[in-house]
Amino acid sequence: MSPSDLTYILMGLAGYQLSNRLLHYIVKHYNPSFYATLEKDRSSKLAPYFVFPLGILFTLVSAPICLYAYGNTPRESDIFGVQRPFTTKGKVCLASRGILWVSELPLLAFSPEYVTHHVLSLASLLLVLVRSMPRRPIYLIYAGLITELFSDNVALLRLHGRHAGSSLTFRRAMLANVVGMVLLRILPIVFFTAGMKKTSPDYMGGIVMYCVYLLRLSFLQLKILDSSRATWVREL
Repeated sequence: MSPSDLTYILMGLAGYQLSNRLLHYIVKHYNPSFYATLEKDRSSKLAPYFVFPLGILFTLVSAPICLYAYGNTPRESDIFGVQRPFTTKGKVCLASRGILWVSELPLLAFSPEYVTHHVLSLASLLLVLVRSMPRRPIYLIYAGLITELFSDNVALLRLHGRHAGSSLTFRRAMLANVVGMVLLRILPIVFFTAGMKKTSPDYMGGIVMYCVYLLRLSFLQLKILDSSRATWVREL
């Protein structure tokens, strides 16, 4: 990592903190009653609330860049154990996700699920870099994180008191997230991996864990949607 790369990463981390403070100021200034409600639970409401709109902004920028990096990385040289320079788009793709996860960790400390997810995500990124693994798979995975537009909206709706049993918008966003996880995250990396000429045990282990995690999350959310549908049917 060059000094200029480190400088940009530090600027990104600082930019996240400034953006977070700006959102706090805006909400506190223009909607003080809602901000006061969030302040009643600083760890599980106030701190994480602003994570999700910032996550949406980061995702809108990073996902297209990661898709571009995937499409413009030559597959012939993208193999195990080969040291190769990063393209600018590749650097932005990986750095933006790393900056986001590092910045979010202390803000989401109330949730073991989020903490585990972020730690494993950072560990997998580090593994790819240290082991000189192919980069196209991780670019593809990070491009698929466009589905976080749905999951972040679900989280925001939940913090506003909405849930699957009371909000059609909530159910639609959650269903879109489930469909997106299957079509844009699980299937692309499964088909990509199936077409690889060479893999490694740690790579395959990481992909299996990734897919199992997403399948588990999908089934849990489908269960929530199914139970809420049953509740609505009974009420009708």
